[in-house]
Amino acid sequence: MKIVSVPLDRIQAQPHRQQHPTAELEKSIQTLGLLQPIIVDTDYNLLAGYHRYLAVQRLGWKEIPAIVVSLDALRAELATLDENMARHELTELERAEMEARRREIYEMLYPLAKYGARRNVLIKVESDNEDLAEPDSAKYESDSLNPDESTDLPPPYTQYAAEREGVTDRTVRKRLRIAQKLYPKVRDYIRNTPLANDQRGLLLLTRLENTELQLAAARLIVEEGVPPRLAVERVQRMAARGDTPALEGHDPLLPPEIVYVHADFREGLANLVDGCVQLILTDPPYAEGALPLYEDLAKHAARVLEEGGSLICYVGQHLLPRAAEIMSRHLRYWWTLALIHTGDAQIVQYKAVRCRWKPVLWFVKGGRATSDMVADVLHGTPPDKSPHPWAQGVDEVRPLIRSLTTPGGLILDPFAGSGAFLWAAYLEGRRGLGFEIDAEHYAAGRGWLMEQYASKR
Repeated sequence: MKIVSVPLDRIQAQPHRQQHPTAELEKSIQTLGLLQPIIVDTDYNLLAGYHRYLAVQRLGWKEIPAIVVSLDALRAELATLDENMARHELTELERAEMEARRREIYEMLYPLAKYGARRNVLIKVESDNEDLAEPDSAKYESDSLNPDESTDLPPPYTQYAAEREGVTDRTVRKRLRIAQKLYPKVRDYIRNTPLANDQRGLLLLTRLENTELQLAAARLIVEEGVPPRLAVERVQRMAARGDTPALEGHDPLLPPEIVYVHADFREGLANLVDGCVQLILTDPPYAEGALPLYEDLAKHAARVLEEGGSLICYVGQHLLPRAAEIMSRHLRYWWTLALIHTGDAQIVQYKAVRCRWKPVLWFVKGGRATSDMVADVLHGTPPDKSPHPWAQGVDEVRPLIRSLTTPGGLILDPFAGSGAFLWAAYLEGRRGLGFEIDAEHYAAGRGWLMEQYASKR
């Protein structure tokens, strides 16, 4: 392997798609000299060492130490990839793509490196007890720069790559899986995001079987901050449900994203599969005798909420400590939010209190699936009380829906009343499922939802 000095103006260098700063490299070369020569072919095309070439060019050098090799086009690209994989800072996605291309070239140069070809050759040798033929394509050079080192049967690609980079076969296989299983449209979407450098996240995405599912999970991770494992599980559940039982029985006079049912929620939820709901957003009755409803609510929520899903429950001040204790038996208490009332303060005569806010309990199943910051003060918006005397505002919950769910996610309101929370879900691009046990309130709420939908069409 001979090193010669080559004039810089004779070197043909193609600019790299991604260039890294060379200031530190220039400083190192000034101090220590150029420790690694560049690699060029016999026509002085630069094969490896682009940033070293840039650095010495900027330092004003006229010549550069180089190894001149005679390689065909495939060997030249293989040498470049070997250099890049070993030297350059790459994201996990870039490294996976390079790994796949390097394997493709390697197995074209050395067909017997493929597992099936190796196995067939070995079986033939054992059964026929004949010498192995040596076609030109099978002759393996263990170092492309040292043609004297060769063997008849080249190692499989994973072994070759692992030895070159000082990693395990398993690491190489993981990279190849990412490149092979991630669809091109998905790779392009995540290329300039932090997910591109998260090998575990990329591997999780490969569990999804088509472009649409992978893109859906990638968007949850990149745009909504959902952890990769939870994002993939959520998309898998959505795909498995298909036309989910939650949205069967659609009312043609309501949006297809909203199902509003006249039923006791405890009976209605029996039709829901486990872990299909992202958020339960509801305003149960505040009467003293309603406490058992809070426990039933939490008990059912623990089953139908997906891992990381939330239960947001309005509650009266007088029920707050008992409701919190009862519901904490089934879900993890997370926080208490304050809903600031609009207009005049509410007078609680028997407590002699002017009440200007309402507590909103927040529970989660396991831990939060999203990382968006949530303000613990909600500003009430004027509700439309015409369909229900205890209706809540629509706009006051929309920030919560955006922070705690993802587009297309299912939001459940077991005490739907006027349907305000279902409408808020619809406005945020989510699906809504509501139950109302009172026939009169159900009819009024359905009518109100129909009016809202008609005004939007």
